[in-house]
Amino acid sequence: MSFDKTKAMRNAEKYLSQGKIRAAIGEYEQVVKHDTRDIGTLNMLGDLYSKNSDVTSAILCYVAVADHYGNQGFFQKAIAVYNKISRLDPESVNVWQKLAELHKKKGSPGEAKQHYQRVADHFEKSGRRIEALAVWKEIAQLDPTNTDAYLSLAESYINENQLDDAFDAFTEVARRLAAKDRHDEAVAAIEKALVIRKDDTAALRIFVDSQAALGCANVAAERLAAILLESPHSREVISLLADAHIAAGQIDEAEKTVIRLVELDPANFPRLLELGKIYVEAGDASSAARVLSMSSEHLLVGGQAEEFDSLVTALLERDPANLEGLRLKSRYCSWQRDEDALCRSLERLASAARDAGAVEDERFALQQLAGLRPQETEFAERLRELNAEHGFDEVEGTESLFDKRFLKGPAASFDAHPEEYTAPGEAPPVEYHYNVEAVSVDAGSEPVEEVTGGFAVVEPEAAAPEPEVAAEPAAREPADDSVLPQLQKEIESVRFYIEAGYLELAEKASFELKNDYGDRREIAELIDEIRSLAALLNGDVETEGAAADDAVTETAETASETVPETAAASAPEPEAEAEAEPEPEPEMAGAAYDLAELRSELGLDDANGSANGDFETYFNTGTAYKEMGLVEEAIKEFQAAAAAVGPNDGTRRFFACANLLGFCFMEQKMPGAALTWFERALETAELSREEKQGIWYELAMAYEEDGNFESAGRYFEMVYSEDANFRDVSEKLKSLSVNH
Repeated sequence: MSFDKTKAMRNAEKYLSQGKIRAAIGEYEQVVKHDTRDIGTLNMLGDLYSKNSDVTSAILCYVAVADHYGNQGFFQKAIAVYNKISRLDPESVNVWQKLAELHKKKGSPGEAKQHYQRVADHFEKSGRRIEALAVWKEIAQLDPTNTDAYLSLAESYINENQLDDAFDAFTEVARRLAAKDRHDEAVAAIEKALVIRKDDTAALRIFVDSQAALGCANVAAERLAAILLESPHSREVISLLADAHIAAGQIDEAEKTVIRLVELDPANFPRLLELGKIYVEAGDASSAARVLSMSSEHLLVGGQAEEFDSLVTALLERDPANLEGLRLKSRYCSWQRDEDALCRSLERLASAARDAGAVEDERFALQQLAGLRPQETEFAERLRELNAEHGFDEVEGTESLFDKRFLKGPAASFDAHPEEYTAPGEAPPVEYHYNVEAVSVDAGSEPVEEVTGGFAVVEPEAAAPEPEVAAEPAAREPADDSVLPQLQKEIESVRFYIEAGYLELAEKASFELKNDYGDRREIAELIDEIRSLAALLNGDVETEGAAADDAVTETAETASETVPETAAASAPEPEAEAEAEPEPEPEMAGAAYDLAELRSELGLDDANGSANGDFETYFNTGTAYKEMGLVEEAIKEFQAAAAAVGPNDGTRRFFACANLLGFCFMEQKMPGAALTWFERALETAELSREEKQGIWYELAMAYEEDGNFESAGRYFEMVYSEDANFRDVSEKLKSLSVNH
């Protein structure tokens, strides 16, 4: 027989009116037993237990009620209930501690401190020093301005041999003192922390900053250097040492330290940009050019092209004839594919190189200018004059640096030649030269130098290598491993396709890598991985080989249209060769997105497909755009995908599109449009309880963003009524009720 709650409540009320408290308690006990969420009745039951002098049962009821309110964020209600408990049991340490915690969460530090002090005093009197220290720590945290309390706490931890807690306390004291510019006291406090943990990087950071503020950064550098003798591979300590050298004005030492850091972790290349700024501000253009040359490729690829160009421009303003700076400017212009700017930078390089007698730089710049500006004959004439003067062979049809894509070839990178770097002030100095790769244009002809546009670090005494005639240029197998960094970036791009589920595109791209870089172990492993994943997804391992053969055939046909002719074939026209070169990938820094090309590259053009194919095409394209941050383009694709299906087609496709469109419009700060799509998402048939709650929550967020707080509150309440623990809905309701 099912329990009749209504009847039980009526019986309890009747018994109360008759003064039969025990009988009423019995009815209410049955109610809360069958409905544990009835907090109001549980609270009433506690009151009845209290009237009936059953203190233990009353406290159990009140604790359950208070904990419920506290977990839901209704701290004031929880405090009121714990005050009831405190009146029943005024010496309860647990109640004092609960009240302190609730006042702290509520944002009432004064009341929280009073309750914590009662707890701490109780522990002190009971001889429980460790528990007392934990409470004093809570008190110290309540008042960020009371540094003395934390210092006293730290000393107490030392006396109790609680070294970990003492370290944390001394570190917090030092942080607070440093924030108040009391750096001498901060150093004294952090020294005590470092006695406990001498190599803790957080503590060392405070030590370095405070010593630098006191003008004693060299002291910090000496300590860090001593620590490195014991931990030579600690990247954090090396980074701090570089900061200390910079603060102390020891820039040469800072450069050596940054180089050491980059050797351990190439991701720290931006530190070289930092050094470049320091050198430029100090008027040392030569040193600035040196460190920028080491990091240029990584800065461009890493999305710091604008900072790089700004620094190179500042360098050239201080030293307009700096050859390395002019090379870097040309590199940047080529990266940006700005032909006019590239020509201007090459003209400056040619002029400066001629004045400095740098024949190789002048000849390189003239070769590029002659190809880019064939109508301006003075470049070709000067090039012939230079070749005749120095005995160079005439070079016809030199490939354009602009068309080649400047960073396609083996580029300068510090990790490729770490042993060739010479620290400032040491001999011999480092020279940077353009990489030149020899290829044969025609069978039996003299080898012709092809400028790849990269820079290489070479020793001053090293003789230039003799150009070698490549027997099979089409294979493009590199002579050494200098191409590995670029290959690794290409492999990472293919892995993006794999992670996004575009296995066909990934396989196609991997075979293009094989055509570009030859038979390499890394590429073979990548192809095997893609095939294995495709076989698993298709559930048919036997068809894997056939699919791969089709992919190879398709790739070979594509490659035959794009790869230049081999040595045995006749040389193509320069214009055709330029057209055959690949365009920069959309994700490369500084290059503008060509969305039409991106759709084609991702293999997403399917104008004549079925409705299902159209949806997949639009949806996958929209997802790709959203992941790349192209929200406007993603919106267009998701709208097209939603139009291809209906809200009641038996799938969740329309629901997914509408939901994503709502999120996209919220990202664009367009809550009105987001509301439209979240409401349309609710049109989907047979939504689950969780799906409805999710859409209600997003509608509330959109209304709140739109300034309609009444509607926002209504939807938050709808969510709260079904699941009070859904995300942060209780906090949202509380915030709306307080602020609006």
